[in-house]
Amino acid sequence: MFHRLRECTNDPTSGPLGGRTKVVEADESYIGGKAKNKAYGPPPKKMAVFSLVEREGKVRSRYIADVTAKTLRNAIVTQVDRKSYLMTDEAPAYIKTGEEFSGHGTVNHSADEYVRHGGFMHTNTIESFFAIMKRGVYGNFHSVSEAHLHR
Repeated sequence: MFHRLRECTNDPTSGPLGGRTKVVEADESYIGGKAKNKAYGPPPKKMAVFSLVEREGKVRSRYIADVTAKTLRNAIVTQVDRKSYLMTDEAPAYIKTGEEFSGHGTVNHSADEYVRHGGFMHTNTIESFFAIMKRGVYGNFHSVSEAHLHR
């Protein structure tokens, strides 16, 4: 399954994401098996996936070995035009990298903040991308009550 995901992340177009007056969102997520599906042994190891989404544009994802400021900076500056506006969450790994772009906005998820400044500052695009990707990997499970079985 991860082989197929890696193949999907190959981008045939070259050139950086974003540009002047464009917003690029950056975030990481963890993909892997669920502990409740494992009968015995330690919980399965999850893999970190880092993605960049240009609002109303392209998406680029890649596996990263560790979620550190150095690794994330390398992944961002090689893929994003520095004239872009970078949008991230409150993770400290993005602070120094954000200074290299024309603007850097953050939202503080731990304080239940998801949108600021009239809807401009958010990471909802990248969060939606991860939600769709994870549904493709894990599937969707809906419990059905007996009252609805006749449908």
